[in-house]
Amino acid sequence: MYLGKVVGNLVSVIKHKDYVGLKLLVVQPIHPDGRSWSDPLICVDMVDSGIGDTVLYLDEGNSARQLLELGPDSPVRPVIVGVLDELRWRDDAGVLQQRYPNSGPR
Repeated sequence: MYLGKVVGNLVSVIKHKDYVGLKLLVVQPIHPDGRSWSDPLICVDMVDSGIGDTVLYLDEGNSARQLLELGPDSPVRPVIVGVLDELRWRDDAGVLQQRYPNSGPR
């Protein structure tokens, strides 16, 4: 599982049949402190997250297919599975850090 920040949504009229009816969001992978570490990716949203939310996502095809009850040949991979309320971690110096990434109004 990875952390990400929802930075956009994606609308597609023509798409693979396994994506029909699914909400697609653009997610920027981030470190716990909010710094990005990779290029944005397109995720299927399973938890009604929105732009600006810090989310937890899976990026593994088999897990996504099981969650969405899709067949083994489905192209679906990244899936948002949670919206973070609070995040705690220890930095490189061992100091406890804490963030409330989604504490503002939605």
